Amino acid sequence: MTRGHHEHLLAQVDGLSVGSAPPAVHVVMSMGDRDLTRGRLPLGTDRWTTIVKPVATDRRALPYAAARNRAAELAMAEGADVLVFVDAAVIPGPRTLERFVAAITDQQQSGSPSGPVLWSAPVLRLPALEDPARGYPLRQMHELSLRAPGAPALAPGETRVTDRLHLFAPTCFALTAEDFREVGGFCADYVGPGLEAYDFARVVDRAGGSLVWVGGAEAYRQPTEPLTPEQEAKYARAHAVVWRERWGSEPDHPWLTRLVAEGVVKRDASGRIPVPARR
Repeated sequence: MTRGHHEHLLAQVDGLSVGSAPPAVHVVMSMGDRDLTRGRLPLGTDRWTTIVKPVATDRRALPYAAARNRAAELAMAEGADVLVFVDAAVIPGPRTLERFVAAITDQQQSGSPSGPVLWSAPVLRLPALEDPARGYPLRQMHELSLRAPGAPALAPGETRVTDRLHLFAPTCFALTAEDFREVGGFCADYVGPGLEAYDFARVVDRAGGSLVWVGGAEAYRQPTEPLTPEQEAKYARAHAVVWRERWGSEPDHPWLTRLVAEGVVKRDASGRIPVPARR
């Protein structure tokens, strides 16, 4: 799902094309991207089905949660029973899809862990391209990249269950279509990036689910423009309101902790993140 970042998306398609297990269907959601919606990007291939669809978008904030839900619906309508969500700026590694499917197959045969499972790939950060015209050497991305903080170092095929679901990031993860239906998808009341992933992980946790890291499923994140402090503050305040309405408590998340420490947002004496009065 994207608006703009066309080179990132094309690099993702290149990564899928050299993977050990190609997808059955690649669903791309256009969030107000006219060129993407009108089919002006060379995303198609005869190796899998490519679906490009728009999702209703407010120019003030991109509907990440709603776009993920719609993408899942479209994939499941095509018969997908394993859903792999990949950020538009992420290039899957050569075995990302294979490792996810193998981990899910093992879990289905052993029954452990039980409940819905979020399968998470370690995501490594790529440096800026020296020559954008040449792109990244897809067979050498691992040597070029840096491991993201918090991602464990696992042997290929190794899995690790963690109870730290608050660290779930939606950059590259998988779950079965059955589990996605069970938990009901992402809460589309969240608009823009922020707490929508934490909320989703909490729903999974309340359903008796788990977060599992999958070794050998590494994916690679291309550099993107960071959000401005003003954008982060806007999303943090809006998402805090949605969180309070859904959970009846104040959100406590490392993202918010960082924003408070940096002075981007403030909590009042009760620990609440106030919403500024409209002028």
